[in-house]
Amino acid sequence: MALSPLSKSSVSSSSFSPRTSATELSSPVARPTAVTADAVQAKSGPGSLQGMFQADGFDAPSGVGKKGALQGGNPMEQLAEMVQMLKQLVEMLGGMNGAGAQQGAGAQQGGVPDLGGEGAGSSAAPAPAAAQAASAAQGAPAPAAPQKDAAVAGPQSVGDSSAAKGKNTITLNNDGNKPMTVNFTPNAGEKAVDSVTLKPGESRTVQFPDNWSGNFRSDNGDGKNATLGEVKFDGGFGNTYYDVSYIEGHNTSMTIQPDGGGRLSGTMDNLLSSAPDSVKAKGADGSAYGIKKSTTSNVQDPEVVDFFRKHVGADQGYVIPTDDASTLGSKNSNLVVHLKDLA
Repeated sequence: MALSPLSKSSVSSSSFSPRTSATELSSPVARPTAVTADAVQAKSGPGSLQGMFQADGFDAPSGVGKKGALQGGNPMEQLAEMVQMLKQLVEMLGGMNGAGAQQGAGAQQGGVPDLGGEGAGSSAAPAPAAAQAASAAQGAPAPAAPQKDAAVAGPQSVGDSSAAKGKNTITLNNDGNKPMTVNFTPNAGEKAVDSVTLKPGESRTVQFPDNWSGNFRSDNGDGKNATLGEVKFDGGFGNTYYDVSYIEGHNTSMTIQPDGGGRLSGTMDNLLSSAPDSVKAKGADGSAYGIKKSTTSNVQDPEVVDFFRKHVGADQGYVIPTDDASTLGSKNSNLVVHLKDLA
């Protein structure tokens, strides 16, 4: 920061800016803090810096020739006087610089509060410039910037154990004793996601695009009746919404839960084992692989609905299209799904 010449007009009628920029303070070389009019006025008596500047004509264009300027007298005495003036100027500026550093430290203590916490969902923000500047001036490290919530660690894809789990993932677990293929159906306008085939006991993590919504199902059976896992990433209020739906039938035991814990949708009970024959879904060979649809073209099957009501809790999954209490939400965008074919 450049210092303007101290003159009668500049000192008495205005002041230098008391602020210093972050760029100046971040330099390893200490820079002088601006001198205020009040500070100069406090030293404006006889023999003060202001008085000496005015008496010796430093506000004149040439610095000499003005009445009272450096004319006549012993040159050595004049030189000694000038040296004394410079020493006082250095001492004054040094003291003001120390006061400025303390003021910067105060700004750091009373700076922007840490807004971290669950659901910040905001981009990482840099540390306040004033705090960084004050830390640099005092030789201390700058305060750490608030960080965005880190991705929650969890099961990783088999064969890719080094892969880090990122945002918007579903970790699929085949808890059965047969291979299983999971197919994904995106909602209109969403990107397609490749099917995943899981060996018995295998776990696989699938990454989804931002804002993706759709459903997924096992291919067990003839494809006419299937348990659906439904998900919406980056939904309202930054939540991930999920549920298990039995509206389209039931061919696989399924649960969905946020990674690390949270509300559980669905059940791993084998409902086929206790189902009456009249509600069973059967393939072309006549063997039962699951339960029929509860609703077809908005027409409910009372017997199937009644069966599901006895085995699925009010918030555990959709039995009919109006079971909105079964849509669960979480700030965690990493979901864990367990699946097991009924037959």
